[in-house]
Amino acid sequence: MTTKAERTTAFIIETVAPIFNRQGYVGTSMSDLTEATGLTKGALYGNFENKDDLALRAFQYNRDLLLTALQEVLDSGEHAMETLMGLTEFYRHYDTFTLKMGGCPVLNVGVDAQYNHRQLAAAARETSRNIEGMIALVLENGAKKNQIKLPVPPLAFARQLYTMIQGAVAMATVMSDRKYLLNTMTYLELLLKQELSK
Repeated sequence: MTTKAERTTAFIIETVAPIFNRQGYVGTSMSDLTEATGLTKGALYGNFENKDDLALRAFQYNRDLLLTALQEVLDSGEHAMETLMGLTEFYRHYDTFTLKMGGCPVLNVGVDAQYNHRQLAAAARETSRNIEGMIALVLENGAKKNQIKLPVPPLAFARQLYTMIQGAVAMATVMSDRKYLLNTMTYLELLLKQELSK
């Protein structure tokens, strides 16, 4: 059973995570956070060391939501190609998935924190590496089971695939046009079938 303090901490993180993600670390003021939570500055600092600690925990919350959803997708297929098609389908609707988060946490935090918050920037990079590794594992297992052929090592292919996915996420965000997601995922499905099919 959770304590009142644990429930308060969870409430704060869930409430401020989309704000930090949408507005960035520098762009989010303590008054934004107190207004959103209905708590005083003292109450916020009673649960977190400082704004840095709260921003990092907020990112970790969004990251965990993303990694959990991705893991479900990547665990769902019996065949590697089926799993990869599930991945493109997930990203086809990624804007809807990340709406409550305030957008893509990897993109938003990775870009925003690059020059003003080393710890947050490092956490975004680590999340990208985790996702690349998750995709690489699907590719590696698929190749071992003789389900797909890999023209390059699994991690190299996974990095290139994730780069194209994140490029689509970035363009859909910048242009406020989800067609970048739809069109890129359709293209990636053709590319995956062409490159990996046995």
